Amino acid sequence: MKQRGRRQSHLSEEERSVLQHVMDRRRQELEVRGGGPSPLAGALREVIARRKIGRSLESRELSQLWNSCVPEDISIKTRVLSLRNRVLLVEVADTVLMSELANFHQRGILRKLQQARPDLNLKNIKWKLNPSLNERR
Repeated sequence: MKQRGRRQSHLSEEERSVLQHVMDRRRQELEVRGGGPSPLAGALREVIARRKIGRSLESRELSQLWNSCVPEDISIKTRVLSLRNRVLLVEVADTVLMSELANFHQRGILRKLQQARPDLNLKNIKWKLNPSLNERR
């Protein structure tokens, strides 16, 4: 019958002492060099931040959110540029649509966006004219 609990060591007292000394020295070396290996999640976060990958993912996500909250006839003539300081910046293909959005649809769209993503804490939408959007569709 096997005993449960601590294993019995086959090392002599001298060997244990040498092993403990080696392990202590190794721990000190790791502390000097920065504490040893870092977790993969932390390293990935750092790579994503340095290469600005998160920004493109955020942009794609914002575009999908925008397209889900506005009618298709509006979404094909607009494009989300950025989200800064809780303000969504959206490009618009022509002045007529920009005026219509600013004067008649802005509150409703903002409300839909806030309901879909309350974590973004949106407070406003700004419009920017970009006639070249007509050419892309």
